Amino acid sequence: MDNNKIGKLISSLRKSKGLTQKELGDKLFVTDKAVSKWERGLSLPDITILEKLAEQLDTDIYNILQIEKKNDIDVKEILKNEKKKIKKQIIKKIALIMLPIVIIICIILFKLIPFGYDVNHVRYNHNDNKLINLGIPKFSFLMKNNENVYSYKNLRGKNILKSEMKNYLNTLKHISCNNTTYYYDSDANITFIDYSVKGNFIYNTISYNIRNGNYCNTLQIKEYNEKLGALNAFKTLYSEDSNLIVYFLPKYENKNNENEWTATLEIRYISENESKIIETSSGTFEIKGDELIYYRTKINNSDESISVPNVSKFVIKNHKLILKENYLENYEKSIILK
Repeated sequence: MDNNKIGKLISSLRKSKGLTQKELGDKLFVTDKAVSKWERGLSLPDITILEKLAEQLDTDIYNILQIEKKNDIDVKEILKNEKKKIKKQIIKKIALIMLPIVIIICIILFKLIPFGYDVNHVRYNHNDNKLINLGIPKFSFLMKNNENVYSYKNLRGKNILKSEMKNYLNTLKHISCNNTTYYYDSDANITFIDYSVKGNFIYNTISYNIRNGNYCNTLQIKEYNEKLGALNAFKTLYSEDSNLIVYFLPKYENKNNENEWTATLEIRYISENESKIIETSSGTFEIKGDELIYYRTKINNSDESISVPNVSKFVIKNHKLILKENYLENYEKSIILK
């Protein structure tokens, strides 16, 4: 049996009788939608309706079903089997229609749902040879390394990948310098200075830009070295005819991956008639812009002729230190150390 041919025959007979789908349905006590489904081959009428349909269309059920009239033919069983066949065909059509929709939905969900990240252990060979930790969004592949940059490919969405990378970086220590926040992994002793997700038509490329050690420490050492000249080197009084002897020794140490800046200051007065210690002290210092600030934590000696401040500020110019608020003006009008 061909359901489409049956439907076309019912439609032809209906029209030849001058009936609309609704008028024929009213006569059979069914809706016009049911009649429409018969004529489109999407269903077949029940055996009881089929007999009434044949009567309304001035034909018989064998002609409608386009089968040969025989005594041993069970029309009811034929209709039952054909309905099952139609149902399977409809289910198959719906499945074929839904398949691309389901695939598209799965792709969208795959790109938008967060799946988290894995912590990968990779070899870091630039300036050091050790294992480091990278928080890589799940389903990433094709790792590449170019000195300090590690990159992966991933088919998932750009925003969700960036969010998962950010979630990993937030588990690390945040360090700030030069008005920028970086992410420091104290276990691996590396700093993530930047991360990115670059889009492509098919995939996205995720990248980490890292540096060995505490990057803010490295930048600070570079800055101090550029402004002071050689670190751990004496600064002495820049005057040929002064009776003062000044030694300022800045000192750098790294303890537990943290920079420590300490200093000692010794000032002596020597003349033909007199020799005395003006000041010996120790403390810490920092550089802010073009100033070096010396914080005395311990004053070992100080002459009664001066009042040693707790903090002294020096202007930095061409690797020289020029004392501001000169507490030694009784001995020297300007203190310039080089």
